[in-house]
Amino acid sequence: MMVSNYFLMDCMIPGSLEHHYVNEAVNQIIQAEYCSHYLIVYPDLTTLREMYSQYIQRQIKNNNNEIILITPFYETTDSVRQILSKSGVNVSEYEKEKELVIIDSLKEYFGSQPDILFKRNLAKYAKQTGKNGLSIIGDIGGAYTHKSKYDDLVDYELSLPTKFDIDMRGFCLYHQKDFNKFSDQQKQQLINHHGKALKIE
Repeated sequence: MMVSNYFLMDCMIPGSLEHHYVNEAVNQIIQAEYCSHYLIVYPDLTTLREMYSQYIQRQIKNNNNEIILITPFYETTDSVRQILSKSGVNVSEYEKEKELVIIDSLKEYFGSQPDILFKRNLAKYAKQTGKNGLSIIGDIGGAYTHKSKYDDLVDYELSLPTKFDIDMRGFCLYHQKDFNKFSDQQKQQLINHHGKALKIE
């Protein structure tokens, strides 16, 4: 797959999955630079909800000026809105201001518009409107494994850089049961290619 020169390719760095509890994982992604490309393996939907709720709450509380894109797979976009609203986030306001964007993972990765182009434009919009950048919390693993496109997913991930040359942080989500469907070689390729790989417990 061809990828825009908008991205800067980096050499692969050997690594392994770092095990963290939710609050530790949230600390890691909050501290990540706006060029980071992380892999995050989560055990269940409850844990994932806790993670993204914590992240968004803390970003809003600390007034970290960014656009957040969430692409869920194992729950609906309305479910994400409900979870965030229950945690005290004014979802409608942040969506109206385009500081929070919630899109179904299948539509994001298999829609009519290439997802790379959409994210590139969103990152550019973030900078044009005076924000620090774009953070993406995307369940890419669910979308691709649902279509049994395991090789395509590995190829897609490897076509992306370990670090981006734009103000964007990519946090690629994989449910543990989806991650388990990859061969050991594929798992290691995915882990190695990301700047950091986290497993939430």
